[in-house]
Amino acid sequence: MWSRKSAMLGSLAVAMYLLGLTLRNSQLVTIAVVIFVFLTWAALFGSHADVASSGRRAEEWSGEEGVALSNVSAMRKLSSARIFEDGEVSVTLRMQNHSALGKILEVKDRVPEVMRIKDGANYILMELGPRRETFIEYTVECPLRGFYSLGPVAVRVQDPFGLFHKEKELHVYNDFLVFPKMEDLKDTFVKSRVPKIFTGAVNIRQPGPGSEFYSLREYFDGDSFRSINWSAYAKTGKLMVNERERDAVSDIIIIVDARSVSETGPVSRNALVYSTRAAASLTKFFLSRRDSVGIVTYGDEIVSIDRDSGSKQLYIILTKLAGAMARGNTPLKVVVNRILPHINRGSPIIVLSNLEDDPTVVSALRDFRARNFDVTVLSPSSLEFEFDAKRLDRTGYEVLKTERDVLISELSSLGVNIMDWEPDMLLSTALAGARGF
Repeated sequence: MWSRKSAMLGSLAVAMYLLGLTLRNSQLVTIAVVIFVFLTWAALFGSHADVASSGRRAEEWSGEEGVALSNVSAMRKLSSARIFEDGEVSVTLRMQNHSALGKILEVKDRVPEVMRIKDGANYILMELGPRRETFIEYTVECPLRGFYSLGPVAVRVQDPFGLFHKEKELHVYNDFLVFPKMEDLKDTFVKSRVPKIFTGAVNIRQPGPGSEFYSLREYFDGDSFRSINWSAYAKTGKLMVNERERDAVSDIIIIVDARSVSETGPVSRNALVYSTRAAASLTKFFLSRRDSVGIVTYGDEIVSIDRDSGSKQLYIILTKLAGAMARGNTPLKVVVNRILPHINRGSPIIVLSNLEDDPTVVSALRDFRARNFDVTVLSPSSLEFEFDAKRLDRTGYEVLKTERDVLISELSSLGVNIMDWEPDMLLSTALAGARGF
């Protein structure tokens, strides 16, 4: 590809050649021919790299794959493949020149548009010596959850005279995952002065594996020696063992609205962003209390994760929430009819939805309450996001807000614990408002 310098030289040579013919000046014609010859030689035999792609692997980079422009290769390494929102990823791009000639390189590493370069730069113009390598280091900040990929690497190789260059995209990609950020709810729940439905492992007044003392009974073959009450043995002369009160684990069901309307508002401030963060925070809290947590997302389809406990379940749910996309318009009633036969009676239900553009909300939540499920609704209002972004005027906001207040009052009259979750309100505050702590 011609550079600006070569284009100017070429134009000058043409002008001199035509002028020399017009004036019958052999010196001008000779100079023009020399320039043409020089440009031809630079174009055909210049040392800029050809564009044949090939694979390359570097053992010292833990098997990271690189792609080459014949003699120029690129490899990339990330500091982490999984981070949380507002986290940072350090990127190291390794550029190598495998030829015996130096090269002038212009390199740009492509990053997703939602990312912000915090330190360093993903672009560099440099001269890379023969059989030398260099490193481009920069740090990106990741403000939004999702699956992302760095790459490709755009490379422009110039000849030594700066007359011609060749461009190529090296398809070197590195995928990484950004989880929704989580709020620590532990302190808030512990400080509550009244019993809550979300109690984690609860005692059910039956003997079995647990932590609380229940009663004494005689020792039988097969009982663990650790459970023997030696004080009782000293008093009675009989081997007695401690029975403990069996723990039961609550089943928590979290329903996340991922319909198209949930993305109404700015990219970083909408109902789906807040809902995924709340779901992640609640999941972490309940799992830390040894609860069993299941999650359901609905948009263009209904996707459910079966109830389970442990750190593995947290990772599974966080991955699902990171990939949640605002699509479709499945009514909540369809979701309730689908999952109702599979929910254990007494399981607390938490619904995260903006409650908009769905005429079946009241009917769906009434079905839950009719079966005596404890239902909590946290509703991040899209009206607030639109009004804050000045996409909605005051009159329209007031009219829609009145309709929303009527809906919330109707749901509250059904016995639903509901909170109109305003932007910038802490999740712990929203939960307190929903359940009246």
